[in-house]
Amino acid sequence: MEPAGLTVGVLTVAGLFNNAVDCFEYVQIGRSFGQRYQNGLLKLDGARLRLSRWGQSVGLSGELEDTQSLPQVLGSAQSVTKAEEILGQILELFADAEGISTKFKTRAGRSKQESLVHDNQTDLEPTALSLHNRMRDLSIKRQNQTGLRQKAKWALYEEKHFKRLIEDITSLVNDLIELFPAAQESQKKLCNAEVAQVADMNGIEALSMLEGAAKSQDKLLEEAVVKAMGQKAPTPNIVFSGSHNSGLQLGHNAGTISNLRWGGSA
Repeated sequence: MEPAGLTVGVLTVAGLFNNAVDCFEYVQIGRSFGQRYQNGLLKLDGARLRLSRWGQSVGLSGELEDTQSLPQVLGSAQSVTKAEEILGQILELFADAEGISTKFKTRAGRSKQESLVHDNQTDLEPTALSLHNRMRDLSIKRQNQTGLRQKAKWALYEEKHFKRLIEDITSLVNDLIELFPAAQESQKKLCNAEVAQVADMNGIEALSMLEGAAKSQDKLLEEAVVKAMGQKAPTPNIVFSGSHNSGLQLGHNAGTISNLRWGGSA
């Protein structure tokens, strides 16, 4: 592929990336999920955040003013073509899931109750809502300025289809990350920045929810969260005094223990 053709290919990838990140915006979750709704939504947010992080790490976010430098970041024509293929597959996943949603709603015998969906602004716990909004904002800011078509919202009502969608997206984003190994160091830095923003927002509670969202689908983010939680864990100050102390002290520590003294006076 000639340089001009490669640039066109990169711009095609940029457009596909933009649309893939945008697809998450229109997914709703049916009320049939019950108590699993909140964790499911944060998992979906986490998948979107990871895709957006990849896009920023390879230079696909922002205004794309310097299109001549993008081929250098993305590498060979073969890599660009493969990225285009993978992003296209992500878009197909959303199209297939939307088709499942339509079939569910139009299937004979469905009650109105079965088609109800959760309202994220009212149904999430306060910390979960703040985390959802933060991850959403981070992902949207990483989109570029290529055109987007307004779409209608749709919902998944069966958990098996929802889980499959997230698993398949995770697998395809794995492929994107492996395709451009030089960008992985940048992704680590972006993870640390994401975690810092969440920690400043709601501290340990939000970090714990973020860790759950990252588990089994975003190793880099999970590692960054665990590290941050260790740094924010309170330092215990325990004193055992007197000459007849006995028994068993149980607990869990995520960081370094200091100010711990055995015997003597306080």
